[in-house]
Amino acid sequence: MAAIIGTDEVTALSRHLVMPVITDQVYGTNALWFRWNRANKRQYQGGTHIEAPFIYDTLSTGGAYQGYDVLSTAQNETVKNGSWDWKQHYVPVSFDARTIVRMNTPLAAANEVTLKWEQARMSMASNLGTGLWSAGTNVKDLDGIQTMIDDGGVSANYASLVRSSNTYLNSNDDSASTTLTWTALMNMRSNTNKGGHFPSIIVSRKEQYNRFLGLGVANQQFPVGPTGHDEQLYSAGFWNACFEGIPWIVDDKCPDGPDTSNSSIFFIDEDPIDIVITGDRDFYMRDFMVPTDQDAMVGYLLWMGNVINRRPQTSGVFRAIAA
Repeated sequence: MAAIIGTDEVTALSRHLVMPVITDQVYGTNALWFRWNRANKRQYQGGTHIEAPFIYDTLSTGGAYQGYDVLSTAQNETVKNGSWDWKQHYVPVSFDARTIVRMNTPLAAANEVTLKWEQARMSMASNLGTGLWSAGTNVKDLDGIQTMIDDGGVSANYASLVRSSNTYLNSNDDSASTTLTWTALMNMRSNTNKGGHFPSIIVSRKEQYNRFLGLGVANQQFPVGPTGHDEQLYSAGFWNACFEGIPWIVDDKCPDGPDTSNSSIFFIDEDPIDIVITGDRDFYMRDFMVPTDQDAMVGYLLWMGNVINRRPQTSGVFRAIAA
């Protein structure tokens, strides 16, 4: 076995050939952020905040008429705008002059810079993946899944609107079912179906995923097979089961359910969900600067945006499954 001489980043990179890849030993699965960042990202020019209209009722005028009937010109208000603030994330990348001098070849210095920025990118994705599941306790973080897929128990307001008086903002929240059964799953599937809109992905941590697989075997069902995976996730190395044609994936950042050993299970309609970004703040790498009081240089990886859900009622969550 070859002896490893490098004991820190500098000696590891300046004295040896290092493969031009970085292997994640820390950040874990981040499946949902990966998926939405590829498929649900929308770029806008900016503004004081993000707005989206909710149609909350049908028009009360209009209908059949005959001949010279007088047609009503009355109009009624059926739309409210929801709003979300812009959120910001950053990751710093810094080098002191001593480290730069110790990186004694151009190749080693380039390796070090590449390594730092790649780790910054992974850290940013991990931070945003955590923010994606936010419950709103940190007002600076994203308006995450726990606030959008809710019926008022976690967040009384959503999109700056009060849920109790705008019930179309409520999701299907099952806090009563404690055992995972086919009946419970089918009920959630049907309760979140509104017209042609329904969940397109199911997310939990691995203990609930394994429980679902065990449930399938016990019922002589085979949810995983040659056509039982989502192509986008599979192409990135994520494997998944399927329930009623809906991919079920594992995301380590999915929040607790009844306890720390059992996560919640989210049924998510992805169609109305947008990751909204602005301008040049989508993993933007700002140039290095030199502080006035330090012999060093620092750069920043920056992101600005938010995640919004324009139709929370077609998503749902199991909060109490423990068996």
